[in-house]
Amino acid sequence: MSEQDYSFWDHLDELRKHLLRAFIVFFILFIVLFNFRSFLFDTFLLSLLHEDFITYQWIASLGKFLNLSSISSPEIGFSLINTKLSGQFMAHISVSALVAAIISFPYLVYQLWRFIKPALYKREKKIIRTNAFIIVLLFLLGASFAFLIITPLSVLFLGNYQVSQAVTNTITLSSYLQVFSTSILLTGLMFELPVMLRILVFIGITTVEGLKKYRKHAIVAGLILSAIITPTTDPFTMLLVALPVYFLFEISIIFTRKKQQNDGKDNI
Repeated sequence: MSEQDYSFWDHLDELRKHLLRAFIVFFILFIVLFNFRSFLFDTFLLSLLHEDFITYQWIASLGKFLNLSSISSPEIGFSLINTKLSGQFMAHISVSALVAAIISFPYLVYQLWRFIKPALYKREKKIIRTNAFIIVLLFLLGASFAFLIITPLSVLFLGNYQVSQAVTNTITLSSYLQVFSTSILLTGLMFELPVMLRILVFIGITTVEGLKKYRKHAIVAGLILSAIITPTTDPFTMLLVALPVYFLFEISIIFTRKKQQNDGKDNI
């Protein structure tokens, strides 16, 4: 059967096959990772609670470089507890699924690429293939940014924040895990903003001039988006997310404008 003879249900069935392959890879990774509990928790999830974590070392080095005694090696002033009977087991499942999702994300994009590839012309295949690589790269950059910057600074600030010396912080494992996983996944998705805006310009919903005109609106939208992404409502964490959102917005304008200029030269 040729591509033109495919019905809607044929395409849907084909999409199901590709998604099923991606899910199988995810599930295999989940099973494998589930057996590496020490790596998942001590090396990955709970590494932010170690005072020698790389981000905290950067902060200490910055304090020494600027000769600021107020900036020193951070101290973790709280401890984690588990308050539910199945809490640690469910945390084990959640972290295994989180890491499996991050690792299998490139394969998911690859399967989606294989699904749409037969319907594309040669030039379109090259464009989509490049964008697929950018999508994976941006997601991994966003997840890394959350792991190294947003999450540790949020944990450090919120975990050590006290309204009174009489009130000590004892954080539940589920609360910590929620902040950790939410910030990593949603920040990874947030970093797809340049691709999303490029698509909107490509299909004619907006233009580069329109994006430049609504820069002020982008700032407000960035703050709203950061409030949605961050699991907390403190301005410190929101600012950590809002600044990259606006930076990505400006990057989107630059690269989309260059793409339009190159397309214009190709058509001459």
